[in-house]
Amino acid sequence: MSKIRMGLVAAALGTAAFAIPAGGVQAQPVAPKAAPSAVARAGETGVQAPTCWDKKIKIEGGTLKYEECSWNGKRKVTGTLNDTKGNGRCAHGKVVFVPSGVTDKYKDCGGKVTKISTGYWNAADAKVYLSG
Repeated sequence: MSKIRMGLVAAALGTAAFAIPAGGVQAQPVAPKAAPSAVARAGETGVQAPTCWDKKIKIEGGTLKYEECSWNGKRKVTGTLNDTKGNGRCAHGKVVFVPSGVTDKYKDCGGKVTKISTGYWNAADAKVYLSG
């Protein structure tokens, strides 16, 4: 095969590379090496999506609306704490992660609603409390 024709074949194939040995015998095309993917697909590595539950606790003087999520042996809680009376007494929220005992405390004394966000912690459960 002539050099011009080889150039046309190589151009048509794009990413394939050819090597011509000294004897003039054509070698097989060499496929380009694919780089390993940096992002694994969920089905390949057993990665699962978080499972979440919406919950609400209401007492006289306060409301705590939250979402509890479980993911790979970890838990997190996000939501809002609201003092509904505005009488100078604050509503108190508390999240305790079990069995570690890690505790996050929140307080809302009226006005703007207090946001809750614990982040993920190693835990089998998250206990959420509201008091006035």
